[in-house]
Amino acid sequence: MNRTTGFYRLFTLIFAVLLVTSLSVVSAQDASEEDPMLLAFQKSFARGSLSTKIQVLQDASEMNGPEMGPLYRQAIEFILDNIRTLRDDTAAQELAVLAVNLIGMHEYTPAADIIWRLFEQSSSVRIQIAVMSALGSVAGDNPELISKLNTWMASQNNAMRSGGNVDRQVLAECVVTLGKIGNENSYGLLFSASYLKYSDEITYKADGALEQLGGDYVANISRVIEQNPPVEKLEALKRADSREALSVEQKATIAMKALSYGLDSRVVAEEEKPVLRELRYEAVRALTEYRWAEATELVIDHFDQTTVEVDRGETSTSSLLEAIAGLGAMGTHEAAVRLSLYLEVMNAYVENGQPVDTQVALAVVNNLGALGDRVAFDYLLYTGYLDYAPPVKRAAREALDNLKN
Repeated sequence: MNRTTGFYRLFTLIFAVLLVTSLSVVSAQDASEEDPMLLAFQKSFARGSLSTKIQVLQDASEMNGPEMGPLYRQAIEFILDNIRTLRDDTAAQELAVLAVNLIGMHEYTPAADIIWRLFEQSSSVRIQIAVMSALGSVAGDNPELISKLNTWMASQNNAMRSGGNVDRQVLAECVVTLGKIGNENSYGLLFSASYLKYSDEITYKADGALEQLGGDYVANISRVIEQNPPVEKLEALKRADSREALSVEQKATIAMKALSYGLDSRVVAEEEKPVLRELRYEAVRALTEYRWAEATELVIDHFDQTTVEVDRGETSTSSLLEAIAGLGAMGTHEAAVRLSLYLEVMNAYVENGQPVDTQVALAVVNNLGALGDRVAFDYLLYTGYLDYAPPVKRAAREALDNLKN
């Protein structure tokens, strides 16, 4: 064998190895059944320039789109393998967007993970938007990928809350995608997107995605109250209270959840405590309207906390009046006991010459009369003997008459 022949054989061998390597982009599961047409397109893709690769994908999709999933994946792998050199190449971006769109269009789920890798490594907004859109069609049965999507969405919400930069175009597409996927773990994130007012478009899309998610509304909104920041807990309560489709029982269940979290002020920063107080007040207003007896224990805790806040000057007397009305609306013996004990304290103040707010005293007496529990009899009777304002003494006599009857 002469030197020329040997060199030719060596060159042929090297070329063959390189060609095989370039075609090794098809995964084992994709290549389990070889399709001659698919393989022909894959070979043409491997050999062609960027413009040719784009044409190959277009032709393959027109001829037999759903069967060409491995080819679309091959295109994404090519982009990823050359991401450093092709990052800013316009033709490469066009190729990537085309491949991703075809993956989404034909719902080629085996490529879900790899297009997410492309999303993470690409800085192109066009590519990222395309990936987000495609994931709405291919990520539904991939819990790990859904978790990554939720994590990304959470990072954007946190950035928005802290005044950081957010790409609203990509976020808008992510909102739509999470709505399509319909995973209940996305509910709180979409609620945040609706509340944070990124833009009118994103708010509209987030509201639509929330409705699209469906599921148990009470459970979903309860998770928002459990997991989201205080201002969003308050917004969740208000939205639930105004939702006409909910029953009184459902609304009361949500209000109790909100009141429970509002009472635990240890879980928030100092600057968030005023919002948490407003959460309590809003919840008690709702429970008062519903006259929801099951909330008695929580409403008593709220009353106790409100009296402390009034003494500290952290809230107004009107909040205390609402707390008293809340106890009166419970209609329970426990509520009557708590108001009776409070009246006993006020009686002791008046007896010792200390001032008592007439509005508060009147509210306590009237609500005890409405409760009609004889546990209050002694305290109401003694109120009539003390130096209260005339309206309070009259109210005490009327309350006593109610108890007698």
